[in-house]
Amino acid sequence: MNPIDIIGIGQGKKDLTRKHLEIIQNCDVLVGGKRHLEIFDSLQKEKITIKGPIKNIVDIVKRKMSTRKIVVLASGDPLFHGIGSTFTKYFEKQHLRIHSNISSVSAAFAAIKEPWHDAKIISLHEKQTKNFSFSNLAGENKIVFLTGPESGPGFIASELIKEGMYDFNVCVLEKLGSKDQRTTWFENIDLIGKKSFLQPNIVILIKHGKIKPQVSYETYAGMDDSLFKHSKGLITKSEVRSITLSKLKLVKNDHVLWDIGSGSGSIGIEASFQVPRGRVFAIEKHPGRIEDIVHNIKKFNCSNVRVLNIAFPEGVDELKTPDRIFIGGGGENLEQIIKVSCARLAPSGIIVINTILLQNLNIALKRLKEYKFNPRVVQIQVSRSKGMPFGDRLEALNPVWIITGSKTENRNPL
Repeated sequence: MNPIDIIGIGQGKKDLTRKHLEIIQNCDVLVGGKRHLEIFDSLQKEKITIKGPIKNIVDIVKRKMSTRKIVVLASGDPLFHGIGSTFTKYFEKQHLRIHSNISSVSAAFAAIKEPWHDAKIISLHEKQTKNFSFSNLAGENKIVFLTGPESGPGFIASELIKEGMYDFNVCVLEKLGSKDQRTTWFENIDLIGKKSFLQPNIVILIKHGKIKPQVSYETYAGMDDSLFKHSKGLITKSEVRSITLSKLKLVKNDHVLWDIGSGSGSIGIEASFQVPRGRVFAIEKHPGRIEDIVHNIKKFNCSNVRVLNIAFPEGVDELKTPDRIFIGGGGENLEQIIKVSCARLAPSGIIVINTILLQNLNIALKRLKEYKFNPRVVQIQVSRSKGMPFGDRLEALNPVWIITGSKTENRNPL
């Protein structure tokens, strides 16, 4: 069984060492993308172009490796978002020989003469693009995007504009390592969408000035109510908030949460700390409470919380599918809110409903059962100490019912 040599081309043939060239010269089969194989067009070897599902290439290589010496050509560095990483999933590592080279990211930063040890690296290829939230970049100082055909500079600029993030200088580097290499800086990101760019390209963002610290004090689950701006006590109390967050089970850092009837935004804000790569939609129909939510978001620098002043389910079709839903308000529309939430929740998602009304408890249980959510109920009774002239007494808060349900594969009601 011959080992497979996976050779990183770097930014072009000039980056290949004598050892690399000898391995390529002595191989029987050369595998690579069209532009990689064109570099060795004059070399009389069997050539296999990588196109279509990668599994097809893997199957061909597995059939040939027992009798043929195979070289796979990779862009940049094979193990940096490259085919080397893919092959480690299909072949035993003892059958692979990886030859590293200059990565596209290191070449890009070298071209603009900037250090990149502190850069956040983001790949926008295929599936990754759908799950990435640009709001997460608010706290970053230096970012580099590995772009794709459908997620190039124009797409990046439009997402930054959508989030109101204008505090970056943007550099687009086209066809790195080729004679057509071009580097363009943009201070005005609105101009990027009006231009076309050569493939492949890389986009670097560098923030103007210094980054402000995210929060000037420690954060934790169930923070004191006084840390939040709220009107007339309209806030999920800290003790209830802690338990509610535990019931939401935000176990993945990219979960999407709908906070319906957000009030002061306290649940959504504390949840946002647990889902730094996810998204929180704070939905509140009362205009007067939006100011409180926005104030609290800015105070805690929650870049992944988006505020929506709508009466749910208005505008629901435009929201990302939620993994978790918290319903802290709803009033007379609670039944409709639960119906729509059950229908939109992702498979295996969780709904948590807080209420102090007996009628709403009955509505929540009835609807969740209809949608096969197998609801569970916890009643929380909190009493807080209050000073008196000669000691302390306990003062009770309103008891709260916390109703929790998990979505099964069958989303339709009975």
